[in-house]
Amino acid sequence: MFTKMPIKLTFSSRLLIIALVLNAILGEAQAKAALSADEEKLAAANNSFAFALLKQISLQQPATNIFISPYSASLVLQMIDTGAAGQTKKEMDHVLGIDSIQPPSLNSACKELDQSIRSLHTNVALTLANAIWYRPGTELLPEFSAANQQYFSAALNMLDFTDPRAAGIINKWADENTRGKIKKIIDPPIPGYYKVFLANAIYFKGTWLDQFDQKQTRNLPFHLPDGTQKQVPLMQQKGHFSYQDTKDFQAIRLPYAGKRLGMFVLLPHTNSHPQKLTANLAAAWKTAILPKFLSQEGTIALPRFKLEYATKLKPILQAMGMRLPFEESADFSRMSSSRLYVDEVKQMSFVEVNEEGTEAAAVTLGTMKTTAILQPTKPFEMIVDRPFLFLIEDNLTHSLLFMGVIVEP
Repeated sequence: MFTKMPIKLTFSSRLLIIALVLNAILGEAQAKAALSADEEKLAAANNSFAFALLKQISLQQPATNIFISPYSASLVLQMIDTGAAGQTKKEMDHVLGIDSIQPPSLNSACKELDQSIRSLHTNVALTLANAIWYRPGTELLPEFSAANQQYFSAALNMLDFTDPRAAGIINKWADENTRGKIKKIIDPPIPGYYKVFLANAIYFKGTWLDQFDQKQTRNLPFHLPDGTQKQVPLMQQKGHFSYQDTKDFQAIRLPYAGKRLGMFVLLPHTNSHPQKLTANLAAAWKTAILPKFLSQEGTIALPRFKLEYATKLKPILQAMGMRLPFEESADFSRMSSSRLYVDEVKQMSFVEVNEEGTEAAAVTLGTMKTTAILQPTKPFEMIVDRPFLFLIEDNLTHSLLFMGVIVEP
């Protein structure tokens, strides 16, 4: 039986757990699969963008549960980027971290990375879908359309946005491609100034390799940021895990069935905090954190939680330096002969973590409008009873698929 260790926290010294969800853990043969140099560059760029995006959202929403798919956001922005030119493209490339990859190679890398992630042959479900809808009379240039079809497998659809059924068509696509988890991404009626919609949908469902015993789940105190406590169900499990303990945090990896995907949980020590960890993860994740996991016996207690989240990314992306694409002077001359600029990039997401496993989904919609360490020697104990952050990563490509912060389960 798991024994709760007494923990005394003050508001100034509260700990934050960082749960980094769904790291893709491959079998030995898969792990040796080689990526192209450009694919590795793109995956690294996507990771840097992911950590920067989460950091900025956390700064603007410090006391809010957060769950996003940075990979979904990257895909939509990269689809838009294929139509950008001049300074607009330079800004987008810089924020996305892809300015060192030449356009032809970038497109191929996007396709290769997408195919690598879609090629899961394991006991989980992971699906992706891309689509573009454009208003009659808005001409999409052949090069832009061909690139999105060839490299992003995007379905192109002409759609009369003035039709009262138009929003329902887009929402039905989101519903079907997230297995009913994201039922609505746009409200009717669609304003007349919208000319193009670009969207990505991503869905994941996997069971733990070693499921938690529901009989061991107990209601225990979860320490909130304001110093108060809330009783929440903590799932408990003992065994051998990939684990590490540093001067800043404890970390554990929980694999899903098939072993390609897994959940990483990072618990900061009293001398650390979530902002500090988030700031350092981009540089340290692949080289300083991932290689240091070793097998060790111990106990993990993890909250059971469910979250629906929605966010508008325009202010986030502007704060990261992507400003010109949202201005009327934006240059999307490689997308259309019409003068277009990005009006908004928004995302809706869903995640549920329980004793059986994890289910997660997200839809990102971009709207275009016209101008008018040392390892411990004894068994560890990790109690995830305070706010935490998590992300979903494909270990083969190291692409971060989902991320989130749970302040209150």
